[in-house]
Amino acid sequence: MGECQPEAQVNGFAGSMIIALLCSKYEARLTEVSISQMYKVFFNDRTIYLDDTLPDMTKVGKDYVCAFENITDLKPQIKQFLDPEKKGNLHIFHDDQESLFKIFKQCFTNINAGGGLVRNSKGEILLIFRRGKWDLPKGKTEEGESIEQTAIREVQEECGLDGVELRDFLMSTYHIFKDSLRLVLKRTDWYSMHYPGNSKPKPQKEEDITDVRWLKPSGLDEIYSNTFLSVKDILEAGH
Repeated sequence: MGECQPEAQVNGFAGSMIIALLCSKYEARLTEVSISQMYKVFFNDRTIYLDDTLPDMTKVGKDYVCAFENITDLKPQIKQFLDPEKKGNLHIFHDDQESLFKIFKQCFTNINAGGGLVRNSKGEILLIFRRGKWDLPKGKTEEGESIEQTAIREVQEECGLDGVELRDFLMSTYHIFKDSLRLVLKRTDWYSMHYPGNSKPKPQKEEDITDVRWLKPSGLDEIYSNTFLSVKDILEAGH
């Protein structure tokens, strides 16, 4: 099969490649967010859309559009999308969307994490600054703890706050990072949280966090201009 084509052309996936090749070359981050009838998979400032219908071909512009056929073709298509020379988003469609996403996840090693969207008594939102980007506190699950325990622990460790209270589940996101010769897909479950205290947050510098701030929702424009697409979705889901 040929490569997916830009400018709203529909095609199958490129020829097969082993996943190890994909794993050894790419380190960029990829994040997935499930929204309504579509899965959105973020890769830096680009997006993979996994859907059960063909997108509106008059609106996709220079994006790539592909029909899913099998996992053998899906792996090289992911590699093709991760090529730093590629531009535009990727639309993958199949009539069984849930099966499509399940197969998509099989292309990676999977781990779990938890994180929090924390508010204080003033309604301000807790954000961290890590590696040049505004982010939300999160981290990998440790052996023997629930995902809720993970979320609370990571917020308290990364922000130096005790007594954070868990509220409601918000959403799940996924991102990919390189681990040795593997591509790891990390699922992060996000929860709304409340901090009833008045202690000043402290950044966990060993995790490359250089700043922690409480910000009013009206002041998030500064954050939106320098954060990940997934964080924008989490902030919107938490409103």
